[in-house]
Amino acid sequence: MKNTLTSIFALVLGFITVTFAAVIGLFVGLGALIARPFIKKKINAAYEEALKQQGYGQMHQQAQSGSTIDGEYEDITQSAPHGSKQSLA
Repeated sequence: MKNTLTSIFALVLGFITVTFAAVIGLFVGLGALIARPFIKKKINAAYEEALKQQGYGQMHQQAQSGSTIDGEYEDITQSAPHGSKQSLA
């Protein structure tokens, strides 16, 4: 009888512990999802500020504007010769 009561108490305590851990994990995950955009915004702002302080601010903005550099151009739209067959494996 004593062993039965002890095992039932242990099962109930284990269930409560697992439920508590699941609820805490859910809150931590939800907090991470909410905080992610704010953290990315702060990291990008700090990165831009660091580039500006090092004198790369102007160069970094040009690289992202989509400007091209004059030079040789190689067409890569036809990457495989007409006679060869490439396997997708």
